[in-house]
Amino acid sequence: MKEVIVNRIKIKCSKGRIEKGEKVILSDAEIEKITCLRPDSVTVLREIVEPAKVEKTKRKSRNAKSRSFN
Repeated sequence: MKEVIVNRIKIKCSKGRIEKGEKVILSDAEIEKITCLRPDSVTVLREIVEPAKVEKTKRKSRNAKSRSFN
């Protein structure tokens, strides 16, 4: 993932229509796709490091009544 700034009047991407001067975070594959067609469309500003995802554990109910469906 990288933060880019748009150089053209407008481009369409997964984030919708982005206009000139706007900053947006895009995946590397999407940046490659955009620059393949028009190399001057975007300028990469910086690399974005995503934090590691923490898995959520299921909480147990505190009593038997909350588990019953009567």
